[in-house]
Amino acid sequence: MPSFSILSPLDQPLGNRRLLDDLKKCLADNALTEFGFSVAFAKVGPLYRLQELLYQWRSAGKRASGIFGIDHNGTSLQALQFALDHLDDVYYTQYRGHSFHPKLYWFRGEKKAVAFIGSNNLTVGGTEINFEAAIELEFSLPEESAEFEKIHTMYASLLPKNCVATRVITMEILAKLESEGLLLDETKKASSGAGIGKHKLGPPSEENFKLPVKPASSLPSHIVFGKGPKKKDLAKKAEAIKVQADAVDVTKPLVPVSGIALQIKPHHNGEIFLSKIAAQQNPAFFGMPFTGQTTPKKGKNKGYPQRMPDPVCNILVFGANNAILFSTLKYALNTVFYTAKSEIRVTASPLVPYVPEYSVMVMTLSEDSDVDYELQIFTPDSPDYDKWLAVCDQKMPGGGKTPRNFGWF
Repeated sequence: MPSFSILSPLDQPLGNRRLLDDLKKCLADNALTEFGFSVAFAKVGPLYRLQELLYQWRSAGKRASGIFGIDHNGTSLQALQFALDHLDDVYYTQYRGHSFHPKLYWFRGEKKAVAFIGSNNLTVGGTEINFEAAIELEFSLPEESAEFEKIHTMYASLLPKNCVATRVITMEILAKLESEGLLLDETKKASSGAGIGKHKLGPPSEENFKLPVKPASSLPSHIVFGKGPKKKDLAKKAEAIKVQADAVDVTKPLVPVSGIALQIKPHHNGEIFLSKIAAQQNPAFFGMPFTGQTTPKKGKNKGYPQRMPDPVCNILVFGANNAILFSTLKYALNTVFYTAKSEIRVTASPLVPYVPEYSVMVMTLSEDSDVDYELQIFTPDSPDYDKWLAVCDQKMPGGGKTPRNFGWF
């Protein structure tokens, strides 16, 4: 019979025993040569903490594979990117109407095998600080091979050759999952509508009630944060911020608004000038300060501050009878602060054939965690044009015989 031990719900919060430490111990065990796991949710935190051991494991010719659930936006893009870089085989399982929920970690060598079965997902909470319960099983091989094979068969039953809901992950598949909004992006704050991120906090603890909780382990800084930027790169960013600060209070916090409506005059190259006054009134709405820099066409010229990365936008253009003249999803909107005029310019070349001068562009912050802005453009032929034009209650200086207007709402 295999020996077993129990991880009780209080072990992780109090620091008595944590699954992360058990995984590290197994990865460092010379007697083990195969590693596999299946989890419902995964984030990159615990993987960062295992990175050096995983590198040593695979450098020794040992194999590692993982099956990830991606339901409820519980698994992150960053975790799957890490897995593709540091595991031999990476899979995901999803079947509509049925949540994928198993948590299994197993190791096997010539003379022993180890398995952990419980509630622990591959997250910092699941491997270090949450109230979790699990059983560790240790097998002597080959005497207990039949018993361990039952564990391994449970894992193997989920592989693509045995389960139609499981598929191999490649970089192309990962990009598709991301584009379809099925993955959590750990670099962005979850919107109020994001499934796994939508929760309410419990009531405050009663007076004098506090568990002696041990914090999660520290992140390996050289892996997570990389090397510090070079002085010349810092100087470029500082210069970009300074030229913006000469015209705009870039430290001003976001003024909460639903959005902005402004008349636009797209140039033949797709360049659109936004409002200088609007940028001064609410710079954070446009993502200021920009820390990137454009590449000048002539080597001696200086670049302009650029928002990096480009904000991602969904775009709709409405014409007569509000017919959709043009639409595109997740368009990367090149956004530059043109210092000579102290104004923001964006470039959207596909709009040129569809958007006449003085159309009204309505710009709102998107509720989609993968999108920065929703852009709706109402041409003068649209029945809603006059409604949005009425929102534009501020006049922009200059701009020809007929000045453009804009307004916040």
